[in-house]
Amino acid sequence: MKSIRFSRLFSGGLAAALCIVSSASGAGAQTPPPVITEAFADAENATLTFNGVGFREGFPVVFLGNQELPVRWATESTAAVWLPALRPGTYRLIARWPDGSQADFYLTLGAVGPAGSEGARGPEGPGGRPGPGVAAHFGDLPAAGEAEDAEAETSLPSSPVGTTRYGTNAIANLTTGIRNTAFGFGGLHSVTSGGANTAVGWRALTSLRAGRGNTAIGSTAMQGALGVETYGNVAVGRAALRYVRGSGNIAIGNNAGLTNTTGSNNVYLGHRGVLGESGIIRIGATGTHTETHLSGRVVASNIQANEQGIVDLWATVDDLADRVYSLENPD
Repeated sequence: MKSIRFSRLFSGGLAAALCIVSSASGAGAQTPPPVITEAFADAENATLTFNGVGFREGFPVVFLGNQELPVRWATESTAAVWLPALRPGTYRLIARWPDGSQADFYLTLGAVGPAGSEGARGPEGPGGRPGPGVAAHFGDLPAAGEAEDAEAETSLPSSPVGTTRYGTNAIANLTTGIRNTAFGFGGLHSVTSGGANTAVGWRALTSLRAGRGNTAIGSTAMQGALGVETYGNVAVGRAALRYVRGSGNIAIGNNAGLTNTTGSNNVYLGHRGVLGESGIIRIGATGTHTETHLSGRVVASNIQANEQGIVDLWATVDDLADRVYSLENPD
């Protein structure tokens, strides 16, 4: 067990006090465990970077507290993850690699000083009348003695027009955004100025801050989506469009569009997508779906042959290009 303590001033006014505690599971006797030696929080770019030694191959699964953070990139000595908006406090950073090795790191985000004495509680004022578009926020009823903490956890900023949420940490940082809806733990957790977004499922759209008009249904659907240009996307299924930063994408199915991060105007049905592409429709997964059956009239143009130069529609490429075809249902 090795312990190192130090502090560093981060950009964006974040100060961190760090304490390293590293461990490994599943590592061989000849392989030292991975160790995280430092971490840097960049609030402006919503990125947390950590360095160390002995990192394993592949992307680690990274948690900060009990929240999984989407990994941006990783090497043998450094890794970067998306950093959502968080309250000041001390968090445990856990990185776990595919071989079972694990490194733990403790950091404190935000200025943390000694607690001051509690002031006198003022008299309770009269309740106001509900106005139009008042947010509906639901949550677990607080147990005895926990009323103040529960209120801080479930309250929303004043006048969040048309905002509805249900679930712990859902829509927890709203400032000027309107007409957002979140159902599920951490849904739209980081949204501040974004509007007309809908998140249904565990950590759906949890990192989005300013995007608009996105719909994510399913656990971790659009979880790592970021940026003002992230708008008009529709993701249905677990981890669908999980890391998207483009616009106008439609993805249906578990992990649909998972690979594409920057592309726009794509349609993925049961396909993981391709990094950076735009304006593409992909249906089915290679090796999983082996036939496609279509009924009725099929309209096609600019048809191209596959890598073997074959178009399996009983005609040549020249015959098929820019023409309309009606195929009978073979079933």
